[in-house]
This record gives sequence, C-alpha cells and structure tokens, in this order.
Amino acid sequence: MEVTTTTISVQKFRTEAERRLIDTFELMLELGLRSRAAVWRRVENGTLPEPIIRRENAIALWDRDALDLPDRKEQS
Repeated sequence: MEVTTTTISVQKFRTEAERRLIDTFELMLELGLRSRAAVWRRVENGTLPEPIIRRENAIALWDRDALDLPDRKEQS
C-alpha cells in the first residue's frame, strides 16, 4: 500500500486545526446540551464518536467535519 504525503504551510495547518477541532465544551454548546457529562453519555451510548484526541481529565477534541452537527446540515 502506497502512502501519500501532503505538505501544507504552518499557517494553513493552524487555520484548519482552529476550524476543525472542537472540544467538549464547544461540542456541548453545538448540540444544545446542558453539561459536559451529557456529551460523554452520548459517546458511551454510541450516538457520538470517540474524540480523535483524548487526555484523561485534561482535554478531548473531536473533528468538526466528522460530526453530524445540527447547524452544519442547515448550512449545506
């Protein structure tokens, strides 16, 4: 299997990371939930995917483009 490497500028990477990475608090707000625990209950129930980056008791990040967020549907 051939691996393809794409090189982007630091600025482009920063812009994409800021646009795409969403933390637990931002995800809670996007989904209209009242607590971060509600986000984790959805992950445990399988209605939300696991975060792509997770440090226990520190931070969890999801890829906004991979999530099926309500307002993203309306903008499409």
